[in-house]
Amino acid sequence: MGKLPLYLGLTGPFGSGCTTIRKEILEKSPFNFKAFSLSDLVKDAWVEKNKKPIEEAKRSDLQDMGNELRREHNDSAFLAKTMVEEAKHEVGKEDSLVFDSIRNSAEVEHLRTAYPSFYLVGVCCSEKPRWDRIKTDYERHGLPYTAFKVDEQRDQNEEGIPFGQQVGLCMYEADVLILNEPKHMLSRSAAINALRGQLTEHIEVFQGKLRPPTEPEMYMSIAHNASLMSLCIKRQVGAIVVDQRGLVVGVGWNANPEPLGACIKEFGDCYRAMRIDEQLGELSHCPLCGKEFLTPLGSSHKCPSCGKDVYREYVRDRAMSRCTALHAEEMAILNAGKSSLLGHTIYTTTFPCFTCAQKILYSGIRRIVYVESYPDIDSVALFEKAKEMHGLTLTKFEGVKARAYHRLFGSWRRLIEDEVRARRQ
Repeated sequence: MGKLPLYLGLTGPFGSGCTTIRKEILEKSPFNFKAFSLSDLVKDAWVEKNKKPIEEAKRSDLQDMGNELRREHNDSAFLAKTMVEEAKHEVGKEDSLVFDSIRNSAEVEHLRTAYPSFYLVGVCCSEKPRWDRIKTDYERHGLPYTAFKVDEQRDQNEEGIPFGQQVGLCMYEADVLILNEPKHMLSRSAAINALRGQLTEHIEVFQGKLRPPTEPEMYMSIAHNASLMSLCIKRQVGAIVVDQRGLVVGVGWNANPEPLGACIKEFGDCYRAMRIDEQLGELSHCPLCGKEFLTPLGSSHKCPSCGKDVYREYVRDRAMSRCTALHAEEMAILNAGKSSLLGHTIYTTTFPCFTCAQKILYSGIRRIVYVESYPDIDSVALFEKAKEMHGLTLTKFEGVKARAYHRLFGSWRRLIEDEVRARRQ
């Protein structure tokens, strides 16, 4: 590439196109990245264990295998560590590397430690086109769309499973987000060329090209900084409300309402998690298959008899209604202190939940810019109706995120300084 080597990671929900980006763009000229896929380790381990061709493995089988490898080595970063060691023996110091199939936040942390110039690229795509891209794999195993939804929920965030998949957290940790939505008027090659153009712009910035941030990048950076105020032990969310002049009029983050302190201080644990453990602990029989529990449910919450996830299928709305926290969007709207926010924009580091969607619409906000890759389907339905009838705009954020914001944009004013000096000479 003619410049200092670059180290990239790719993460995203399955079907978003990470593998295509790696194979069709980054491994080819002019980039010529050396590629290492963490999923290759999982696939090889599954084949070795089951003595079957990889084509017979379902996605859930590979999810189980990945969890098993992390658990066996008591290390959530095991896959990343193995690939980093492999890269040391296979590539030269001048080679740029890309690591694909990152699915646990510990893997991200290790890659950032191993390579100081590492950048994580989150690839975003809505649900329907992702299903269209991979449904033949499910149909080959006789699995319906509902199986895809179960696997996706697992992939996003296996709560309570230390060595599970955490793609939702990985997307939160991404330095840059790119959109890979279908481009219906373009051929596949033209669509890949368009995607190559998006990546090229970001890679040039990673390699030192100077530019100022865009407005969405600046506003989302403020929302992300607000999220750091949250003391929630599950996740940190930030949101800001921007008026039609571009002024920030409300800032919020997820937190218990005063005078309550954070859950960890008030209750010693997440209040919602305590209620979940209490509800599951009262069960003597599986509510899904009726078989008696001879031993308590483990951290996986799976019934030993039917193998189903009791937590996900039995605990209503994952006990979200028992969460004591005020959500970031709610706080931002309340802090705006106006009876109407008609025509305003809200930037939020997650896709709003259903109750936040109600408040956003009632407040008069007519534009939502969000980051989260796994939207609440009930919220989506509500927003879609508002888009149809009332001109609501729903925009998926794309660009540099807060983690890399100052790292990449802190020096851009040198462009102006150089221009001023040139004029004075």
